[in-house]
Amino acid sequence: MRSQAWDWAEGAGLTPTQGEILVLLMQRKGPMRLGEIARETALTAATTSDAVSTLETKGLVEKRRALDDGRALAVRLTARGRTAAKRAVQWPDFLAKAVGALRDDEQAVFYRTLLKTVHHLEAEGTIPPHRMCLSCTHFEPSKNPKKTPHQCALLGLKMLDTDVRLDCSVYEIADLTTQKKTWKIFAQ
Repeated sequence: MRSQAWDWAEGAGLTPTQGEILVLLMQRKGPMRLGEIARETALTAATTSDAVSTLETKGLVEKRRALDDGRALAVRLTARGRTAAKRAVQWPDFLAKAVGALRDDEQAVFYRTLLKTVHHLEAEGTIPPHRMCLSCTHFEPSKNPKKTPHQCALLGLKMLDTDVRLDCSVYEIADLTTQKKTWKIFAQ
């Protein structure tokens, strides 16, 4: 996968790190501070700063003073940056195609296992927390999702395991007790 990322990035005149930052900014739909970008991408502050400066030089992002704190810088996409981010989000198509070749039940098992793996890595501190349904205050897990789907109380969505989001724009972190209860139900 790393070679696929580099192949795509080089063709776009970016590094995979720069592509990842563009996609993150597009998904968040608003300015982010450098520290937030570093935390969500699991990059050092120095690497984040260098990548963002390069993106700014390329005209893909702009840095402005944060509205809530004039001392802090916030980064946002330019129109060219949005276009590049839309292309960057498409690079893992080869992986989506491979997963798409699996039967529906195999896809469900694969995705459920992936969610559990992400949760384990987050708990170990190996990767930063994701804004996923399973740690969101709005998520209502089903004890038997094959018969009764999970639900997002905020959006009123019924969800199969494969509909559970790894990154949600309306995410609100649940308290630890709720998170533990949700994971206990989901992990059955």
